[in-house]
Amino acid sequence: MITTLTLNPCIDRTVTVDGFTYGGTNHVENFRCDVSGKGINVSIALNNIGEETRCLGFNYMDGGSLLTDFLNSEKISNDFLNVNGQLRTNIKIFDKKASVMSELNESGNFVNGDCIADLVKKVEEYLPKTSLLVLDGSVPPGVSKDIYKTLTDKAREYGVKTVIDAYGELLLEGIKAGPYLIKPNKDELEEAFGEKIQSKEDAVRVARKIIGQGVGMVCVSMGKGGAMLITEEKAYFCAGTDIEVKGVQGAGDSLVAGMCYAIVHGLSCAEMLRYGVAVAHGSLTLEGTQMCTLESFQKMLPLIHTEEIG
Repeated sequence: MITTLTLNPCIDRTVTVDGFTYGGTNHVENFRCDVSGKGINVSIALNNIGEETRCLGFNYMDGGSLLTDFLNSEKISNDFLNVNGQLRTNIKIFDKKASVMSELNESGNFVNGDCIADLVKKVEEYLPKTSLLVLDGSVPPGVSKDIYKTLTDKAREYGVKTVIDAYGELLLEGIKAGPYLIKPNKDELEEAFGEKIQSKEDAVRVARKIIGQGVGMVCVSMGKGGAMLITEEKAYFCAGTDIEVKGVQGAGDSLVAGMCYAIVHGLSCAEMLRYGVAVAHGSLTLEGTQMCTLESFQKMLPLIHTEEIG
């Protein structure tokens, strides 16, 4: 089973406008609210394409039932540690004319040290029943930036591979534990390592520096520019395909879900990237923070092709 961890869950309220005007009045064409959080999004996508998954993480006393009620309705296994505070709400403004998302994200509620220790114990309890552990997204105030490193070290004790999708210090600390796969986007990679990435060759060069620190492989998502998967010896690129974009929120999480699916099914690195991009494209065809469905995945997969570039 693929286990995902979400330490900072939320509700995404997405509003759609046809041409966003900064500082002016914008008329909302429609809106929707979705249960979200990066690890949760990965699990939703995995569940939609038929893969068994479980959600772990923090949930909040105030409003947290919205999260668990939704997951239970989708028959997604979950076991959250309830903490004080309110489930955060993030505002997403999707400009359909430019296919650009602007985000207003709350930081989340403070979590104390006892709760963090209990969370680590809970994750450890599930590791013997986990084939792949996904550590995904931001953390609320109070949680140390080395939490993903701690959990990656724990997973290794049980022979469990880890995937980290995070940014800044969370990513830099997590890398120290040598995860199987990391998935920064281009901007996150540039910010974390202080190197400008202006070409595929730049991405390969920086990724291989990271692999030299003990990371198994690096996936770099580049939005409309496609995605790359780099190992110590090979590099792959996928440009994706032209589609009508109805929502961009959660596309990166869908990319992670598709790669995780490929990993547990023993597919090649080239297929890992192909599956990831196909699931991401399936998500892009849906409004709000809606994860790829089985139908959209099956429609996209034959259209996606991966090329080896080095």
